[in-house]
Amino acid sequence: MRVLAFDASTARGTVAVVDGGDVVWAEHFDSPRGRGGELFPALERAVRAAGTFDRVVVGIGPGSYNGLRAAIAAAEALHLARGVERVGVVSARALAGETEDFFALGDARGGRLWLARITAGRVAEDFALVTPEEARARVEAEPGVARLGTAELAAVPGVRVATVDGVGLARLGAREAAATGEIAPLYLKPAHITTPRGAGG
Repeated sequence: MRVLAFDASTARGTVAVVDGGDVVWAEHFDSPRGRGGELFPALERAVRAAGTFDRVVVGIGPGSYNGLRAAIAAAEALHLARGVERVGVVSARALAGETEDFFALGDARGGRLWLARITAGRVAEDFALVTPEEARARVEAEPGVARLGTAELAAVPGVRVATVDGVGLARLGAREAAATGEIAPLYLKPAHITTPRGAGG
């Protein structure tokens, strides 16, 4: 199965094409503040390199509101235009390449972090929104487990910054059942919307 996978949930996006055990294409791109604009040129290059593909795999977060929406919209468009299967995969599962047991952490803004325990490549417990102190206590309860963050997290010691691995995302998605309904982003809290100055309401 030839798989096209991509993710724009963090400030460093990824696109990859994997055909069975072979990596056909792999690229990272900058996506500051989760803007999805750089996704599309990278995606165009990957589609050219892939030629044809059987499945689209997209990272569903948690992460940037804009990046997630752009990536999922691209996956739906490729599904409709090419008639290929599509799968949504939790982005945090692909932070560690071949490592299958780790803590995944990210900045949820407002003084909160998101935290997940990944075991055997799967989310072992529901994502939690926690204070930095709560995150520190949780990871220190399992001192031998790797700690991977989507950004610098000085409040939690031992966290290594990692990006979503497109090849790993493709391989995870190749093993999942194809989506039969709409792919939904993984939001851990409502989107923050700023009301324009002078707007009524």
